[in-house]
Amino acid sequence: MANTPTISNTDGAVKLVRDDHRHILALFQLYRATPADSRQSYVEQILQRLSDHFHMEERLTEDVRHHGNEGRILVEQLLVEHEEIKAMIDELQQAENDDDESLDAFFEDMMQTVRAHFIAEERDLFPLLNKG
Repeated sequence: MANTPTISNTDGAVKLVRDDHRHILALFQLYRATPADSRQSYVEQILQRLSDHFHMEERLTEDVRHHGNEGRILVEQLLVEHEEIKAMIDELQQAENDDDESLDAFFEDMMQTVRAHFIAEERDLFPLLNKG
């Protein structure tokens, strides 16, 4: 992502991440509002957007590591969550021929995990970034 703000522009970076959260959550709503047999394009958009989003966030978290033990622990926890969600993304991408009902249930689980992750970031990470 060439347009990712640097950590010296923390306010812009936090706004960009927050806006990205909102966009991904809106895609989740569109996915749910779409008939099951027409959801694939939303799934692809969501998975790509999440991959790009995590790449951007991982660049931003480098500065938080320098906010003492609290920052280091928080970043480690968030990166573990990224890996968990990335594994879910990989599983979804590999499971194209599986049962649609099972995939929908798994995708719903992933959406819940992502929502909880976004809440934790906005509650815990953003204040540390704004301290920087």
